[in-house]
Amino acid sequence: MSGIYVEFFSDEALENVMCLLQYKPEKLIFLGHKSTMLTRKIKSLTKFAELKSKDTELEFIEVPRDDLEGCIAALNQVADKYPEAFYELTGGGEMVLIAFGYVSAAKKLKTVRIDPYTGLEVSILPGEKPTQHYDSLKISVKENIILHGGKLTQQTGNYSTWNFTESFYSDIRTIWDIAKTLRHKWNRYCSVIEDVIKANPCDDTGLYILPKSSLGPSSTIFFKLNGKGMLKDFSSDARRIRFRFKNDAIKHIVTKTGNILELHVYEVASRRKDIFTDEIIGAMIDWNGDKSEQEKRDFASDYEKYMNASYDTINEIDVILMQSCVPIFISCKSGKATSNSLHELQTVTSRFGGKYARKALVMALPCDESSSGTSFFKQRAKEMHIWVIDNVYSMSDDELLKKLILMHQ
Repeated sequence: MSGIYVEFFSDEALENVMCLLQYKPEKLIFLGHKSTMLTRKIKSLTKFAELKSKDTELEFIEVPRDDLEGCIAALNQVADKYPEAFYELTGGGEMVLIAFGYVSAAKKLKTVRIDPYTGLEVSILPGEKPTQHYDSLKISVKENIILHGGKLTQQTGNYSTWNFTESFYSDIRTIWDIAKTLRHKWNRYCSVIEDVIKANPCDDTGLYILPKSSLGPSSTIFFKLNGKGMLKDFSSDARRIRFRFKNDAIKHIVTKTGNILELHVYEVASRRKDIFTDEIIGAMIDWNGDKSEQEKRDFASDYEKYMNASYDTINEIDVILMQSCVPIFISCKSGKATSNSLHELQTVTSRFGGKYARKALVMALPCDESSSGTSFFKQRAKEMHIWVIDNVYSMSDDELLKKLILMHQ
């Protein structure tokens, strides 16, 4: 714990927590306008602070929006009460920053500015030259979602379907290599396999007996999987194939078309822990994570009576990476992508990442440059600042990793 810091409350949630992350201060005072310092944002910030620096005392002080004299008066009160305080200048409205400049000139206040994107910290002490250095600050995906008023549900992929051991990472690489040889056929075959397995469930020992007449050409996947050690007890005759999956994760990959691309992106990114400091696959985000379960039930009970709608909004993002404090939201498409895909990604990123976040649409197959529709799609993505990384089937792992890293530079 160190000292007292003053933040100018910002619409950008990340700008409000840089001193908290770096210094874990004894007290953190927020000065902000009523229109910006909303109750829900204060609640989200308080939850985040409890995770990262539970002993820091938070205080929120409202300052007038368009009243320079009022802003000066509020700042003078804080400066007189806490003469030793540091003032962090990342956020805040124009009027309060003008007021700060006026008060600082008279009272020689100590200032600091920490860039959420780069981690560059600039400090200015009265009578001394400015100093600067880079801070190694980081937050997790879970913490970032909480900071922005949501939460990850128990359906999030890391907590349920997948167990990321070294063995499973190896399996992902193996199955991705198979998918690359099949390209567009992978989706079609997996869809058929999903239906056939539903119609022909395994016995108590996990043994599947699947009719070749129902599988058709999709049976190719099983022969390729068996050749790579992904199946057990495999046999085939003129009418049927018999096998057990090596584990449940292999089954989940083969019976859902998009899983292997998501896992591939996740696996490749996870190789560089020095760059991507946290990662989550299949992130299920509850938009109303800042509400208690009782508040949700009470609201939903009344709201659904009149609007016939659910209170909870849940969105899934295929992969979320963190680079220190900055999130990267990634949507993966193993087939065609539509404009709706762009808008969904834009909406979720804006809500849970703000202006510092990056967003990408990763596609297994290429966009056809000869198509006017594709040209419009890529232009629309560019206007929305969404990276389109397509034709991943034709990329090496290093090429994909390089593109993911370049998103942050």
